[in-house]
Amino acid sequence: MRAIGIVVLVILGLMIVWQGMKKVSLEGDWQEQLAVISTATFDGDTVTVKNVRNFRYDPTEADMYPAFYDKTYDLSQIEKVWFVSEPFNENKVAAHTFVSFEFTNGDFLSISIEARKTKDQHYSIWQGMLRMYPLVYIAADERDVILLRANVRKDNVYVYPIKLESPDNARVLLTNMLTRMNELTSTDPAWYNTLFANCTSVIAWHVNQITPGRISPLSWQLWLTASADELALKHGLLDTNLSIEDARTKYRVDQISQQIGDIANYSQEIRK
Repeated sequence: MRAIGIVVLVILGLMIVWQGMKKVSLEGDWQEQLAVISTATFDGDTVTVKNVRNFRYDPTEADMYPAFYDKTYDLSQIEKVWFVSEPFNENKVAAHTFVSFEFTNGDFLSISIEARKTKDQHYSIWQGMLRMYPLVYIAADERDVILLRANVRKDNVYVYPIKLESPDNARVLLTNMLTRMNELTSTDPAWYNTLFANCTSVIAWHVNQITPGRISPLSWQLWLTASADELALKHGLLDTNLSIEDARTKYRVDQISQQIGDIANYSQEIRK
């Protein structure tokens, strides 16, 4: 038994060393929706985001119609910030979450934090713990990231208004996220991790950059992400006094999204 224990410890040690030595690759035969990277250039109060993803998927998610655009946003004109949650219908404990920024001129910009996969990879919770996927931030149009989830996947989608301690925090949050987006594909690449660097835990990290210690990195809802909206409500991040059950009813948008389809003022209409 002692010999078996020593062998197990040696194997674990070798795995830890192997994982620690793995370098994040910026080159790969990436899946089409993850192949083109968004970048941001700041100039005073404005930021120009290159390659805002604006895909369409019809009739299935595999039927992609790639599209991108470049757009300049006024950082001083962020009106609201929104927290979006998509619990996976086939897995009631997990969800994808991301953040959207609304500007006074009616523009919306979503930032989705994801595992960057190659064409021969499929997402795996276990592989996500083993440094298999680079971490990537996708700047996207809501008609890409919400329409896909609501109209094609037919998942429940919730779009919650975020409560900010200060109006300036919206600018700080977006600036921090876009800066990190740039770093990940240039000076400071990083690995996605199912537990500690997933879509939700990274958002929490950004929140804690603004208000240190606000969300514990050990909160279980950062791992079982279908309850991330409940965690956000608990910490006063959602701009509502409703219970989580009532908030989910009020801010669910997939049904109206399916009714209105892909229209020009999509983001405004799903929030009515």
